[in-house]
Amino acid sequence: MENKIYNWFVKNGNILIQKNEDYISLQVSYERDFCLLTQSDADEVIEILISLSRQIWENPNYERKPYSGQLFKELENKYYWEIDTSELFIQYNDTENAIEIKCNGNSTLNLEINYVVEIIQILEHLNK
Repeated sequence: MENKIYNWFVKNGNILIQKNEDYISLQVSYERDFCLLTQSDADEVIEILISLSRQIWENPNYERKPYSGQLFKELENKYYWEIDTSELFIQYNDTENAIEIKCNGNSTLNLEINYVVEIIQILEHLNK
């Protein structure tokens, strides 16, 4: 299967998503300090993450890593992951009525499936 690159322009900034071997590469760019996703933006990003995760998971050569427990941390309704030397933050921005995503450190993250599953779950939770 060909390697597609999804470049999604959202309410504020854009998100680039692609499959990178057994990882999902996520790059967040923003005009301000953060990227904003409307409800429909979040739905589209969730669909792309699910599709790419399924491709990786169903690959017979993929070495599945057991889920050893919650990878994200929560602080004052802000969810975040420490990935290599970077941090990915997701929270709901009431002022903008949108989901806010921010990366500290490297703006491009290579995510293992266990991280992606949690990110999908948080996006779905905040998108209600």
